[in-house]
Amino acid sequence: VRDLLSKTLTMADYDVDSADDGPSAIEKMRAVEYDLLITDLKMPGMDGLTVIREARKLSADLRVIIITGYSTEASAIEAINLGVSGYLTKPFRLPRILAAAARALGEPVPTADGA
Repeated sequence: VRDLLSKTLTMADYDVDSADDGPSAIEKMRAVEYDLLITDLKMPGMDGLTVIREARKLSADLRVIIITGYSTEASAIEAINLGVSGYLTKPFRLPRILAAAARALGEPVPTADGA
């Protein structure tokens, strides 16, 4: 999923960086300032909510989109409390992630099926 999202966002003219797991993502965010974080809730090494909390320590206004195949009411509530810009449950169509990224970044939302 990470590779597909990376390719899709790159083809939509976004500069994309990816990480294999939560700790690697945090290390990258310590070195580079990002405009948007897209994270899964379930990842090796560190869950997505922890990644978001750590990322907020580095950049309080970082925009965040969560993707998950394991949505629960508790995780959705915590995501809202963390101020995420988008919360997508799997499976989803690629136009939805493009629309969510555009909304999070304050860009015009592309019109496409599934957006």
